[in-house]
Amino acid sequence: MRNNFAVNTSVWKIMAARLRMESPKLLTALILLFSVAPTYLPGYSSVRPALTLVPIFYWAVYRPDRFSVISAFLFGVALDLLDGTPLGINTFVFTVFYLLADSQRRFLNGKPFGFVWFGFVVLSLGAYFLKWLFVSINYARFTPVGIALLSWLLLLAAYPLLVFPCAKLHLYLLDKEDDNA
Repeated sequence: MRNNFAVNTSVWKIMAARLRMESPKLLTALILLFSVAPTYLPGYSSVRPALTLVPIFYWAVYRPDRFSVISAFLFGVALDLLDGTPLGINTFVFTVFYLLADSQRRFLNGKPFGFVWFGFVVLSLGAYFLKWLFVSINYARFTPVGIALLSWLLLLAAYPLLVFPCAKLHLYLLDKEDDNA
């Protein structure tokens, strides 16, 4: 009986460690599902911001070991399928966005919040331009820039609200890593 308890305890510890490793992806999945949830606000679906860009940016800058470019790619596929965007557009945008954010990691890591937010402003503007361009190419006509711009501005306004749970989870993970070290 005692040996069985020891096995169960170690299994729980392994499962808890694995859950902590995957928690950035789980939080990103929750934000993705929240972003595509119906809101019943007239006209909101056309200006719905790509909220998933916030955790992709955060994890690319602060924890690329827990959230890789493959994760960004898969979340892009998921958003394409859930949102009805032509398949591959969000996938490409999220992958390029992750790679650009990761390339600026050394520059952004350890900087004040406003500086990192400005980095997000610049990179997300590029991501929105890419998405606008590829959607326009897909439909063979230019889609309204104003809608994309409004969506981007909504994303910028939501950034502090969405980065807060990412930062709290990051601090929790750092604390748990210090406990295990």
